[in-house]
Amino acid sequence: MNFIRTYTIFLSCFLFSVAFSQSDLPEDIRTLKTDSEKVHALVGMSLGFSNNNFKQSMQYAQMAYDLAQKKKYMLGMDRAINAMADAYWYHSDYERAQEYYFKSYKLNDSIHDQRGIAYAMYNIGWIACVQKHNFSEDHYLYTSSRIYHQLNDTDGIIRIANALGSYHSEHFKATNQKPFFDSALHYFSEGLKLSELPNYRTKKGNFVSNMADLFAEAGDYNTAIFYNDQGTAIHIAMHDTATVMMNTNNKANYFSRLNRCKEALPLYHSVLDYCIKHDIKDLRASALKGLSECSYALGNYKDAYDYFTQFKIIEDTLDQQMYATSMQQMQSSYELGKAETDIKELKQISEIQELKNKQNGYFIFILIGVAVGVLVVAGLLFRQNKLKQQANVLLQAQKNEISEKKREIENSIQYAKGIQNAILPPLEELKQVFPDSFVFYQPKDVVSGDFYWFQKTDEHFYCIAADCTGHGVPGALMSIIGVDKIVQAIFEKKIFKPNDILSFLNREIKQVLKQHSDEAKQKDGMDIAVLRFNLKDHSVDFAGANRPLLIVRGGEMIEVKPDKIAIAGITPPDQEYKLTTVPLRSKDSIYIFSDGYADQFGGDNGKKFMTKNMKELFVSIASLGAKERGEKVKSTFYNWKEPYEQVDDVLVIGINLA
Repeated sequence: MNFIRTYTIFLSCFLFSVAFSQSDLPEDIRTLKTDSEKVHALVGMSLGFSNNNFKQSMQYAQMAYDLAQKKKYMLGMDRAINAMADAYWYHSDYERAQEYYFKSYKLNDSIHDQRGIAYAMYNIGWIACVQKHNFSEDHYLYTSSRIYHQLNDTDGIIRIANALGSYHSEHFKATNQKPFFDSALHYFSEGLKLSELPNYRTKKGNFVSNMADLFAEAGDYNTAIFYNDQGTAIHIAMHDTATVMMNTNNKANYFSRLNRCKEALPLYHSVLDYCIKHDIKDLRASALKGLSECSYALGNYKDAYDYFTQFKIIEDTLDQQMYATSMQQMQSSYELGKAETDIKELKQISEIQELKNKQNGYFIFILIGVAVGVLVVAGLLFRQNKLKQQANVLLQAQKNEISEKKREIENSIQYAKGIQNAILPPLEELKQVFPDSFVFYQPKDVVSGDFYWFQKTDEHFYCIAADCTGHGVPGALMSIIGVDKIVQAIFEKKIFKPNDILSFLNREIKQVLKQHSDEAKQKDGMDIAVLRFNLKDHSVDFAGANRPLLIVRGGEMIEVKPDKIAIAGITPPDQEYKLTTVPLRSKDSIYIFSDGYADQFGGDNGKKFMTKNMKELFVSIASLGAKERGEKVKSTFYNWKEPYEQVDDVLVIGINLA
């Protein structure tokens, strides 16, 4: 039996080395000298993604854990477990986060690491008392506080002061009893005082924001707004967008309580957009609830009902996750299995370490002999599993290779997205000339074949919407060529008329793509609408290649037709485009757009949205402000699309004249 046990350990080590290889690590991590450095670097990468990319965060944390476990680096294992827990916490899966924080507690308890125990107790207590409002579980927080004070750990004391202040603040919200308010104020004040120390000033923002929340709960909303603005300024300077969004949501709540709902609505909308983009459920629910209450107060009952319905769906989902397992069950499970697990894990670590220290030619020869003996005893069972094991190893290797290639491609595309976003002009350039305007821009993939471009000259303002052939990476490459040629036309070649700009684009793009003859294989091009606003005589010059100009005036739709021929592709190099000048009036609504919106499949019958419905939508929202029109265009698109996949890039530019 000893031979079999020894072989089993050897075989486990061998299979693990196959399952995990340092070649799986990112290239910049592999260059680090020591395994501990690699583990901490991976944990750092995981934490960097924890609040905006759950999959990437978990992937790096798992890699850190696997490497730390392979090297029996206990501190690294603990850091990786905490990184996994943080990823679940940021995405509101408190039950899974709590499970991993308990794993961290067990690991630190087994090796008697007091600082690690205190940190695990802090995290467990935070979820129990602050997230779940299980106030009877406050012993986790007080135990953590006691350990941190014994260790004289200033960073830990600040952390637990914030947690205890938040716990008493939540208790005050639940009971409205002043002693809990006083306790919360005491702990927040203690943390605020410590955060004035030179090495801890980055902590100040949390305490200021929590003070704001506490005073708000006591009904002193003006004081709450004062502290909230201080905290927001601190977190903006730290580039902590997640906390800024939480503060923004709180400020909107305070405005709502002061019956300043018109000031609260845009704040709620900014929080909602951020939460949808980053899949943050609990903050999203809070913003939806606030939007519902403010909409109702302002008499917008339909919007209030819609927001409340969305809020209830998310709230019910969070409630189901939050109370699935009790703290007492998890603690009991740990206590029952603790002694046996500790002995088993420590014994296995000792045996594996002993084997590693004896790895030499003679010892390997003995192990191979033992393996042969076990194979003979196992007989038919081993032969049946042999092919399966080989297939699994091959599949794992192929999976790792595919995952690495996929990761490289995704990283490259994300980098390309940053380049494309840098090329697109900031929306403020449009807002400066036409404050009552919006842009709805939704790529089908990470990067887009649609693009927009704005530029103000002495007497004119250019506004362009373009739809390049395809979408994703091919479309994005075409968009970069398009922007470059537009800039070249206006600023280098001094071509100012929209129709002449289109003719120049047609010639130049055909030249760049080597579309010299009808036999050329490269047929890519673009559809585009070019507007040149004459700022002195209040008119607009328009030229379009397959993309029209729509103007809503007095409840009627005016359509200015484009040339029915694209830029480049099969278009002749000497193609000329027509120029149309349209006098503008006050209250005119102007739209240019790509075809992605109208071509989207959806609705009850899975049909296209169609341009006709777009026109009706534009007429119906003409009297709304820019923010409301943009939201209506966006919500109409997503309500129509669900549950169908987006078929193309989408771009809509809307301008209302004063």
